Amino acid sequence: MSQILGSRIPSIVKLNVGGSHFTTSLQTLTRDPNSMLAAMFSGRHEVETTEDGSFFIDRDGTYFRFILNYLRNGELILPEGATFLEELEVEARFYQVQGLLDELKVVRALKVFEKSVILTDRRDFRNVLIRWIPMEFILAGEWCLLFRASRDGFTASAFHSRCDNQGPTVTVVNSDGNIFGGFTESAWAAPTESMYPIWHSAKRSYLPCCRAFLFSLVNPSGLGPTKMSLINGMEQFAIISYHDCGPVFGRERDLWVLGQNGRQGGSTLGGTYQCPPGQQKEFFTGRSDFTITDVEVFGLHR
Repeated sequence: MSQILGSRIPSIVKLNVGGSHFTTSLQTLTRDPNSMLAAMFSGRHEVETTEDGSFFIDRDGTYFRFILNYLRNGELILPEGATFLEELEVEARFYQVQGLLDELKVVRALKVFEKSVILTDRRDFRNVLIRWIPMEFILAGEWCLLFRASRDGFTASAFHSRCDNQGPTVTVVNSDGNIFGGFTESAWAAPTESMYPIWHSAKRSYLPCCRAFLFSLVNPSGLGPTKMSLINGMEQFAIISYHDCGPVFGRERDLWVLGQNGRQGGSTLGGTYQCPPGQQKEFFTGRSDFTITDVEVFGLHR
């Protein structure tokens, strides 16, 4: 091997990554200024070349093409059913390509939502949900399925036992084919008078949130995927932690599920969360009270 000064690196670069050969541009290699590749080919360092003039990187080259393609295109492109996410993450971490690491977290979150029985075969809905969740929470840790009523029980106690104190969550509800739910960045918790600033003796307390929202994916009105944000000034009433009920969104119960009758739910949309223009408070199912087919809660493990 021989060494070459960084200032003499050509505009078209040949790479030998652990025996796998690649050709790319210097512009691509330095696109992420904070990556190891940008530092290596910045012109500030001497780098080694092989006899054929390739720059040698002593690393397994199996997944390097995904690193390179991300730098070329600015997006992660994977084959359908890719099972090597962990291996690719190791390589992205080695090359210090932070944008790719963030993309991989999004892909992993999508794979968690693939476990949803409510969203089975609805990749479009899963993609919409991931886009709606603030990116800071997607990147903050690993998402997982915390609760499924058809598996764990249609009771408030089953919900609280699995979902309390678990951080941000997404609740997905199916009621006779209507699909809707909500996101909250505040953790559900069994309420106590000392824990929350707004306490009610009926064993419930309001939990403030700034980023919470409700959503509808399938509804009787035929309206497409719709996100419903908090009404300004209602942040302190975003969700209610209630002993005798599952997740409750809004001061006037804009959405609640798993009441004392188990499969019972209801909606009076518009009190705390914005109602879509032209729609009524029963927007989710067409009724103020509805029967629950299933409920799933996905949570963030930091």
